[in-house]
Amino acid sequence: MQRDPSNFDALVIGAGAGGMCAAARLSAHGYRTLLVESLDRIGGRASTRKVGDFLCNTGALIIERDGAVAKTYEDLGLPLDLYVPPRASTVLRVGKKDINVSEGFFGWLRNVAPGILSGITKLIPPLRPKKGQSVSSWIGRFTRNEAVHHLLDNVLGAMFAANAQIFFADVFLHYFSTDTSFKKFGLPPGGTIEVWKPLAKVVTDKGGEIWLNSTVKHLTFAPDGRVSGAVVESNGELKTVSCKVAISNAGPLQTVQLAGEGRFPDGYAQEVRNATHPAAIITVHFASTQPLANFSGLALFSKTRRMVYAANFSAPELQRAPSGWYFYCGASVPHPPCGEFNVEAEQALLIEDLREQFPGFEQARIIAVDVTAHDWPAQRAVSGYDLPRNTPIGNLWNVGDGVKPWAQGGTASCAEVARLVVNDILARYPLHALSKLNTPPPIDDVSALAAKD
Repeated sequence: MQRDPSNFDALVIGAGAGGMCAAARLSAHGYRTLLVESLDRIGGRASTRKVGDFLCNTGALIIERDGAVAKTYEDLGLPLDLYVPPRASTVLRVGKKDINVSEGFFGWLRNVAPGILSGITKLIPPLRPKKGQSVSSWIGRFTRNEAVHHLLDNVLGAMFAANAQIFFADVFLHYFSTDTSFKKFGLPPGGTIEVWKPLAKVVTDKGGEIWLNSTVKHLTFAPDGRVSGAVVESNGELKTVSCKVAISNAGPLQTVQLAGEGRFPDGYAQEVRNATHPAAIITVHFASTQPLANFSGLALFSKTRRMVYAANFSAPELQRAPSGWYFYCGASVPHPPCGEFNVEAEQALLIEDLREQFPGFEQARIIAVDVTAHDWPAQRAVSGYDLPRNTPIGNLWNVGDGVKPWAQGGTASCAEVARLVVNDILARYPLHALSKLNTPPPIDDVSALAAKD
Protein backbone atom coordinates (compact mmCIF):
# COMPACT_ATOMS: atom_id res chain seq x y z
CA MET A 1 0.00 0.00 0.00
CA GLN A 2 1.48 3.33 -1.09
CA ARG A 3 1.66 6.03 1.57
CA ASP A 4 0.06 9.43 1.13
CA PRO A 5 3.03 11.73 0.38
CA SER A 6 1.48 14.49 2.52
CA ASN A 7 1.02 12.19 5.54
CA PHE A 8 3.96 12.08 7.98
CA ASP A 9 4.53 10.42 11.31
CA ALA A 10 6.27 13.50 12.69
CA LEU A 11 6.42 17.19 11.84
CA VAL A 12 9.44 19.22 13.01
CA ILE A 13 9.21 23.00 12.68
CA GLY A 14 12.61 24.68 12.35
CA ALA A 15 15.98 23.24 11.35
CA GLY A 16 18.07 24.72 14.16
CA ALA A 17 20.29 22.49 16.29
CA GLY A 18 17.34 21.13 18.30
CA GLY A 19 15.16 20.55 15.26
CA MET A 20 17.94 18.85 13.31
CA CYS A 21 18.81 16.50 16.17
CA ALA A 22 15.15 15.66 16.86
CA ALA A 23 14.36 15.02 13.18
CA ALA A 24 17.42 12.78 12.73
CA ARG A 25 16.70 10.79 15.90
CA LEU A 26 13.04 10.27 14.96
CA SER A 27 14.02 9.25 11.42
CA ALA A 28 16.56 6.77 12.76
CA HIS A 29 13.76 5.17 14.79
CA GLY A 30 11.63 4.78 11.65
CA TYR A 31 9.33 7.81 11.94
CA ARG A 32 8.69 9.37 8.55
CA THR A 33 9.55 12.96 9.35
CA LEU A 34 8.92 16.28 7.66
CA LEU A 35 11.33 19.05 8.65
CA VAL A 36 10.15 22.54 7.67
CA GLU A 37 12.61 25.47 7.64
CA SER A 38 11.85 29.07 6.69
CA LEU A 39 15.42 29.85 5.62
CA ASP A 40 17.30 28.56 2.59
CA ARG A 41 19.69 26.57 4.81
CA ILE A 42 19.67 24.28 7.81
CA GLY A 43 21.26 25.05 11.18
CA GLY A 44 19.34 28.15 12.28
CA ARG A 45 21.54 30.21 14.61
CA ALA A 46 24.21 27.52 14.37
CA SER A 47 24.71 27.67 10.62
CA THR A 48 26.96 29.18 7.97
CA ARG A 49 26.45 31.46 5.00
CA LYS A 50 28.75 32.48 2.19
CA VAL A 51 29.71 36.17 1.96
CA GLY A 52 31.86 36.68 -1.08
CA ASP A 53 34.62 34.07 -0.80
CA PHE A 54 34.30 33.73 3.00
CA LEU A 55 32.16 31.39 5.08
CA CYS A 56 30.62 33.25 8.03
CA ASN A 57 28.98 31.49 10.95
CA THR A 58 25.50 32.66 11.91
CA GLY A 59 25.91 32.23 15.65
CA ALA A 60 27.44 29.14 17.23
CA LEU A 61 30.98 28.55 16.01
CA ILE A 62 32.35 25.70 18.16
CA ILE A 63 31.03 22.23 18.98
CA GLU A 64 31.84 20.34 22.16
CA ARG A 65 33.62 17.05 21.51
CA ASP A 66 32.14 15.51 24.67
CA GLY A 67 28.69 17.12 24.59
CA ALA A 68 25.22 16.15 23.44
CA VAL A 69 25.88 16.89 19.76
CA ALA A 70 28.71 14.36 19.84
CA LYS A 71 26.37 11.97 21.69
CA THR A 72 23.78 12.40 18.92
CA TYR A 73 26.39 11.45 16.34
CA GLU A 74 27.43 8.45 18.43
CA ASP A 75 23.84 7.24 18.81
CA LEU A 76 23.29 7.54 15.05
CA GLY A 77 26.58 5.81 14.21
CA LEU A 78 28.04 8.86 12.48
CA PRO A 79 31.60 10.25 12.57
CA LEU A 80 31.85 13.83 13.85
CA ASP A 81 34.45 15.82 11.91
CA LEU A 82 35.91 18.63 14.03
CA TYR A 83 39.19 20.49 13.72
CA VAL A 84 41.05 20.80 17.03
CA PRO A 85 43.60 23.65 17.07
CA PRO A 86 47.12 22.20 17.50
CA ARG A 87 48.05 24.67 20.24
CA ALA A 88 46.11 26.61 22.89
CA SER A 89 42.49 26.13 21.81
CA THR A 90 41.32 28.72 24.35
CA VAL A 91 43.21 31.71 25.67
CA LEU A 92 42.25 34.35 28.19
CA ARG A 93 43.60 37.76 27.29
CA VAL A 94 44.57 39.76 30.35
CA GLY A 95 45.88 43.14 29.26
CA LYS A 96 48.20 42.31 26.36
CA LYS A 97 49.03 38.80 27.54
CA ASP A 98 47.32 35.61 26.33
CA ILE A 99 47.02 32.91 29.01
CA ASN A 100 46.44 29.35 27.80
CA VAL A 101 43.39 28.11 29.74
CA SER A 102 42.95 24.90 27.76
CA GLU A 103 45.92 23.06 29.29
CA GLY A 104 48.71 23.38 31.86
CA PHE A 105 48.18 24.99 35.26
CA PHE A 106 45.54 27.44 34.12
CA GLY A 107 43.75 24.68 32.23
CA TRP A 108 43.73 22.61 35.41
CA LEU A 109 42.51 25.61 37.39
CA ARG A 110 39.71 26.22 34.88
CA ASN A 111 38.58 22.61 35.05
CA VAL A 112 38.93 21.99 38.78
CA ALA A 113 38.33 25.29 40.55
CA PRO A 114 34.54 25.45 39.92
CA GLY A 115 34.12 21.97 41.40
CA ILE A 116 36.14 22.95 44.46
CA LEU A 117 34.04 26.08 44.89
CA SER A 118 30.84 24.08 44.52
CA GLY A 119 32.08 21.58 47.10
CA ILE A 120 32.90 24.35 49.56
CA THR A 121 29.40 25.81 49.26
CA LYS A 122 27.91 22.38 50.00
CA LEU A 123 30.08 21.99 53.10
CA ILE A 124 29.33 25.53 54.28
CA PRO A 125 25.64 26.23 53.52
CA PRO A 126 25.80 29.98 54.32
CA LEU A 127 28.12 30.39 51.32
CA ARG A 128 25.61 28.92 48.90
CA PRO A 129 23.83 31.30 46.55
CA LYS A 130 20.19 31.92 47.33
CA LYS A 131 17.59 30.81 44.81
CA GLY A 132 17.19 33.53 42.21
CA GLN A 133 20.35 35.35 43.30
CA SER A 134 22.46 36.74 40.46
CA VAL A 135 26.12 35.90 39.97
CA SER A 136 26.98 39.56 40.53
CA SER A 137 25.14 39.70 43.84
CA TRP A 138 26.56 36.38 45.05
CA ILE A 139 30.17 37.08 44.07
CA GLY A 140 29.78 40.53 45.58
CA ARG A 141 29.60 38.85 48.98
CA PHE A 142 33.24 37.76 48.56
CA THR A 143 34.86 40.46 46.42
CA ARG A 144 34.04 43.81 44.86
CA ASN A 145 37.13 43.72 42.65
CA GLU A 146 36.06 45.24 39.32
CA ALA A 147 38.43 43.02 37.33
CA VAL A 148 36.78 39.88 38.75
CA HIS A 149 33.28 41.14 37.99
CA HIS A 150 34.25 42.26 34.49
CA LEU A 151 35.78 38.85 33.76
CA LEU A 152 32.61 37.10 34.93
CA ASP A 153 30.51 39.36 32.69
CA ASN A 154 32.66 38.47 29.68
CA VAL A 155 32.73 34.73 30.39
CA LEU A 156 28.95 34.62 30.82
CA GLY A 157 28.56 36.72 27.70
CA ALA A 158 30.72 34.35 25.66
CA MET A 159 28.90 31.23 26.81
CA PHE A 160 25.34 32.42 27.45
CA ALA A 161 24.88 35.86 25.81
CA ALA A 162 24.22 37.13 29.34
CA ASN A 163 25.98 39.01 32.11
CA ALA A 164 26.49 38.57 35.84
CA GLN A 165 23.58 40.87 36.67
CA ILE A 166 20.95 38.58 35.12
CA PHE A 167 22.60 35.14 35.31
CA PHE A 168 21.62 32.98 38.30
CA ALA A 169 24.47 32.03 40.63
CA ASP A 170 23.19 28.47 41.25
CA VAL A 171 23.08 27.88 37.47
CA PHE A 172 26.60 29.27 37.18
CA LEU A 173 27.95 26.91 39.85
CA HIS A 174 26.21 23.86 38.46
CA TYR A 175 27.21 24.48 34.85
CA PHE A 176 30.89 25.10 35.47
CA SER A 177 31.29 22.34 38.08
CA THR A 178 29.28 19.48 36.55
CA ASP A 179 28.65 20.21 32.85
CA THR A 180 31.08 19.98 29.93
CA SER A 181 31.32 23.83 29.83
CA PHE A 182 33.24 23.94 26.53
CA LYS A 183 36.37 22.35 27.99
CA LYS A 184 36.85 20.16 24.91
CA PHE A 185 35.68 21.54 21.60
CA GLY A 186 36.47 21.67 17.92
CA LEU A 187 35.76 23.90 14.95
CA PRO A 188 33.75 22.37 12.07
CA PRO A 189 35.59 22.51 8.73
CA GLY A 190 33.45 24.42 6.26
CA GLY A 191 31.46 26.10 9.03
CA THR A 192 28.91 25.00 11.60
CA ILE A 193 26.35 24.13 8.92
CA GLU A 194 28.49 21.08 8.09
CA VAL A 195 27.63 19.57 11.50
CA TRP A 196 23.96 19.29 10.53
CA LYS A 197 24.31 17.97 6.97
CA PRO A 198 24.88 14.33 8.02
CA LEU A 199 21.78 14.58 10.23
CA ALA A 200 19.79 15.92 7.28
CA LYS A 201 20.95 12.94 5.25
CA VAL A 202 19.62 10.59 7.95
CA VAL A 203 16.20 12.22 7.55
CA THR A 204 16.08 11.91 3.76
CA ASP A 205 17.70 8.46 3.65
CA LYS A 206 14.96 7.17 5.96
CA GLY A 207 12.17 8.45 3.72
CA GLY A 208 11.63 11.83 5.36
CA GLU A 209 11.65 15.23 3.70
CA ILE A 210 13.25 18.62 4.38
CA TRP A 211 11.47 21.67 3.02
CA LEU A 212 13.64 24.78 2.92
CA ASN A 213 12.26 28.25 2.13
CA SER A 214 9.05 27.03 3.75
CA THR A 215 6.97 28.41 6.60
CA VAL A 216 4.41 26.72 8.81
CA LYS A 217 1.49 29.16 8.74
CA HIS A 218 -0.45 27.40 11.47
CA LEU A 219 -1.05 23.99 13.01
CA THR A 220 -4.25 22.02 12.46
CA PHE A 221 -6.05 19.94 15.06
CA ALA A 222 -8.12 16.79 15.39
CA PRO A 223 -11.47 16.92 17.24
CA ASP A 224 -9.83 15.51 20.39
CA GLY A 225 -7.43 18.48 20.56
CA ARG A 226 -4.31 16.75 19.26
CA VAL A 227 -2.18 18.30 16.52
CA SER A 228 -3.19 16.65 13.26
CA GLY A 229 -1.01 18.55 10.82
CA ALA A 230 -0.13 21.97 9.50
CA VAL A 231 -0.64 24.41 6.67
CA VAL A 232 2.74 25.15 5.10
CA GLU A 233 3.71 27.81 2.61
CA SER A 234 6.45 26.29 0.48
CA ASN A 235 7.97 28.15 -2.47
CA GLY A 236 4.88 30.34 -2.73
CA GLU A 237 2.40 27.44 -2.59
CA LEU A 238 0.13 26.57 0.35
CA LYS A 239 0.16 22.89 1.27
CA THR A 240 -1.64 20.88 3.94
CA VAL A 241 0.22 18.03 5.62
CA SER A 242 -0.81 15.61 8.35
CA CYS A 243 1.20 14.21 11.25
CA LYS A 244 0.80 12.17 14.43
CA VAL A 245 3.30 14.13 16.56
CA ALA A 246 4.77 17.61 16.21
CA ILE A 247 7.95 19.29 17.50
CA SER A 248 8.60 23.01 17.32
CA ASN A 249 12.09 24.50 17.20
CA ALA A 250 10.62 27.95 16.57
CA GLY A 251 10.61 29.01 20.22
CA PRO A 252 7.82 28.49 22.80
CA LEU A 253 6.09 31.80 22.03
CA GLN A 254 6.02 31.13 18.30
CA THR A 255 4.68 27.65 19.03
CA VAL A 256 1.74 29.18 20.91
CA GLN A 257 1.07 31.52 18.00
CA LEU A 258 1.19 28.67 15.46
CA ALA A 259 -1.31 26.66 17.49
CA GLY A 260 -3.49 29.61 18.52
CA GLU A 261 -3.69 30.86 22.08
CA GLY A 262 -7.19 29.43 22.47
CA ARG A 263 -5.78 25.90 22.21
CA PHE A 264 -4.02 26.27 25.56
CA PRO A 265 -5.29 26.60 29.16
CA ASP A 266 -6.11 30.09 30.40
CA GLY A 267 -2.98 31.99 31.30
CA TYR A 268 -0.56 29.68 29.50
CA ALA A 269 0.10 32.01 26.58
CA GLN A 270 0.76 34.92 28.93
CA GLU A 271 3.09 32.75 31.03
CA VAL A 272 5.10 31.92 27.91
CA ARG A 273 5.10 35.56 26.85
CA ASN A 274 6.35 36.67 30.27
CA ALA A 275 9.13 34.06 30.21
CA THR A 276 10.35 34.91 26.71
CA HIS A 277 13.42 37.14 27.03
CA PRO A 278 15.58 36.62 23.92
CA ALA A 279 19.24 37.42 24.40
CA ALA A 280 21.27 39.28 21.79
CA ILE A 281 24.77 39.17 20.38
CA ILE A 282 26.64 41.25 17.79
CA THR A 283 29.35 39.69 15.59
CA VAL A 284 31.87 41.30 13.28
CA HIS A 285 33.51 39.02 10.70
CA PHE A 286 36.80 40.41 9.37
CA ALA A 287 39.79 39.31 7.30
CA SER A 288 43.33 40.47 6.58
CA THR A 289 46.20 39.50 4.33
CA GLN A 290 48.43 39.73 7.44
CA PRO A 291 47.97 37.66 10.64
CA LEU A 292 46.27 39.67 13.39
CA ALA A 293 46.30 37.16 16.27
CA ASN A 294 48.58 34.61 17.92
CA PHE A 295 45.84 32.38 19.34
CA SER A 296 44.68 29.51 17.12
CA GLY A 297 41.15 28.91 18.37
CA LEU A 298 39.06 30.94 20.79
CA ALA A 299 40.01 34.00 22.85
CA LEU A 300 38.16 35.28 25.91
CA PHE A 301 38.84 38.69 27.39
CA SER A 302 39.26 39.81 30.98
CA LYS A 303 38.29 43.44 30.34
CA THR A 304 36.78 45.11 27.29
CA ARG A 305 34.16 47.68 26.43
CA ARG A 306 31.83 44.99 25.09
CA MET A 307 33.67 42.19 23.23
CA VAL A 308 33.34 38.84 24.99
CA TYR A 309 35.13 36.49 22.59
CA ALA A 310 36.99 36.29 19.32
CA ALA A 311 37.76 33.32 17.08
CA ASN A 312 40.46 32.55 14.55
CA PHE A 313 39.30 30.71 11.40
CA SER A 314 42.53 31.12 9.47
CA ALA A 315 43.70 27.49 9.54
CA PRO A 316 43.56 26.03 5.99
CA GLU A 317 41.91 22.90 7.44
CA LEU A 318 38.82 24.99 8.27
CA GLN A 319 38.23 25.91 4.60
CA ARG A 320 36.68 29.22 5.64
CA ALA A 321 38.70 31.78 3.68
CA PRO A 322 40.50 32.11 0.33
CA SER A 323 44.19 31.30 0.21
CA GLY A 324 46.32 34.13 1.54
CA TRP A 325 43.67 35.50 3.89
CA TYR A 326 43.47 35.35 7.69
CA PHE A 327 39.88 35.20 8.88
CA TYR A 328 38.47 36.13 12.30
CA CYS A 329 35.34 37.15 14.14
CA GLY A 330 34.73 39.13 17.31
CA ALA A 331 31.46 39.13 19.24
CA SER A 332 29.89 41.30 21.91
CA VAL A 333 26.86 41.15 24.18
CA PRO A 334 25.01 44.48 24.29
CA HIS A 335 23.81 46.27 27.39
CA PRO A 336 21.24 45.14 28.31
CA PRO A 337 21.66 41.60 26.90
CA CYS A 338 17.88 41.11 26.80
CA GLY A 339 15.49 43.80 25.58
CA GLU A 340 15.98 46.97 23.54
CA PHE A 341 19.44 48.47 23.05
CA ASN A 342 21.15 51.10 20.88
CA VAL A 343 22.41 49.05 17.94
CA GLU A 344 24.70 51.72 16.47
CA ALA A 345 26.29 52.55 19.82
CA GLU A 346 26.85 48.89 20.69
CA GLN A 347 28.42 48.16 17.30
CA ALA A 348 30.74 51.13 17.74
CA LEU A 349 31.91 49.82 21.13
CA LEU A 350 32.66 46.41 19.60
CA ILE A 351 34.63 48.03 16.76
CA GLU A 352 36.67 49.98 19.32
CA ASP A 353 37.49 46.74 21.12
CA LEU A 354 38.57 45.13 17.86
CA ARG A 355 40.89 48.06 17.11
CA GLU A 356 42.43 47.73 20.55
CA GLN A 357 42.72 43.93 20.70
CA PHE A 358 43.75 43.33 17.07
CA PRO A 359 46.62 45.65 16.01
CA GLY A 360 46.24 46.07 12.28
CA PHE A 361 42.44 45.87 12.37
CA GLU A 362 42.20 49.25 10.63
CA GLN A 363 43.70 47.68 7.51
CA ALA A 364 41.45 44.60 7.73
CA ARG A 365 38.38 44.07 5.58
CA ILE A 366 35.05 43.79 7.43
CA ILE A 367 33.26 40.93 5.69
CA ALA A 368 29.93 41.14 7.56
CA VAL A 369 28.29 42.44 10.72
CA ASP A 370 25.52 40.35 12.29
CA VAL A 371 23.09 41.62 14.91
CA THR A 372 21.15 38.65 16.24
CA ALA A 373 18.44 40.07 18.48
CA HIS A 374 14.70 40.25 19.12
CA ASP A 375 13.00 38.23 16.33
CA TRP A 376 16.31 36.56 15.45
CA PRO A 377 18.06 36.31 18.81
CA ALA A 378 21.29 34.61 19.77
CA GLN A 379 19.15 32.42 22.00
CA ARG A 380 15.51 32.26 23.05
CA ALA A 381 16.20 32.33 26.77
CA VAL A 382 19.19 32.68 29.07
CA SER A 383 19.95 29.44 30.90
CA GLY A 384 17.91 29.26 34.10
CA TYR A 385 14.94 31.10 32.57
CA ASP A 386 13.81 28.22 30.34
CA LEU A 387 10.29 26.84 29.94
CA PRO A 388 9.35 23.12 29.98
CA ARG A 389 9.84 21.15 26.77
CA ASN A 390 6.35 19.64 26.86
CA THR A 391 3.20 21.67 26.18
CA PRO A 392 -0.39 21.24 27.40
CA ILE A 393 -1.13 19.71 23.98
CA GLY A 394 -0.23 16.04 24.37
CA ASN A 395 1.47 15.45 21.03
CA LEU A 396 3.22 18.83 20.72
CA TRP A 397 6.71 19.54 22.12
CA ASN A 398 9.23 22.35 22.05
CA VAL A 399 12.95 21.92 21.47
CA GLY A 400 15.72 24.48 21.25
CA ASP A 401 17.32 27.05 23.49
CA GLY A 402 14.08 28.30 25.00
CA VAL A 403 13.47 24.96 26.73
CA LYS A 404 17.01 23.91 27.63
CA PRO A 405 17.56 21.48 30.49
CA TRP A 406 18.33 23.41 33.67
CA ALA A 407 21.84 24.90 33.83
CA GLN A 408 22.83 23.80 30.32
CA GLY A 409 23.78 25.92 27.33
CA GLY A 410 24.94 26.06 23.73
CA THR A 411 24.21 23.68 20.88
CA ALA A 412 24.78 20.79 23.30
CA SER A 413 21.72 21.82 25.32
CA CYS A 414 19.62 21.93 22.13
CA ALA A 415 20.82 18.45 21.19
CA GLU A 416 20.09 17.17 24.70
CA VAL A 417 16.53 18.48 24.83
CA ALA A 418 15.96 16.92 21.39
CA ARG A 419 17.07 13.57 22.80
CA LEU A 420 14.70 13.95 25.76
CA VAL A 421 11.75 14.89 23.55
CA VAL A 422 12.35 11.98 21.19
CA ASN A 423 12.48 9.64 24.19
CA ASP A 424 9.12 11.09 25.29
CA ILE A 425 7.68 10.36 21.85
CA LEU A 426 9.10 6.83 21.74
CA ALA A 427 7.42 6.11 25.07
CA ARG A 428 4.05 7.79 24.41
CA TYR A 429 3.67 7.35 20.66
CA PRO A 430 5.68 4.26 19.68
CA LEU A 431 5.89 3.69 15.96
CA HIS A 432 3.97 0.41 16.07
CA ALA A 433 1.01 2.21 17.66
CA LEU A 434 0.88 5.17 15.28
CA SER A 435 -1.02 3.28 12.61
CA LYS A 436 -3.75 2.56 15.16
CA LEU A 437 -3.99 6.20 16.15
CA ASN A 438 -7.13 7.61 14.63
CA THR A 439 -5.98 10.81 13.00
CA PRO A 440 -8.58 12.29 10.63
CA PRO A 441 -7.40 14.31 7.66
CA PRO A 442 -6.16 17.72 8.81
CA ILE A 443 -8.66 20.55 8.66
CA ASP A 444 -8.06 22.15 5.29
CA ASP A 445 -7.73 25.85 5.94
CA VAL A 446 -5.72 26.50 2.81
CA SER A 447 -8.44 28.33 0.90
CA ALA A 448 -9.43 30.40 3.93
CA LEU A 449 -5.81 31.25 4.63
CA ALA A 450 -5.19 32.20 1.01
CA ALA A 451 -8.19 34.54 1.13
CA LYS A 452 -6.91 36.06 4.39
CA ASP A 453 -3.41 36.61 3.02
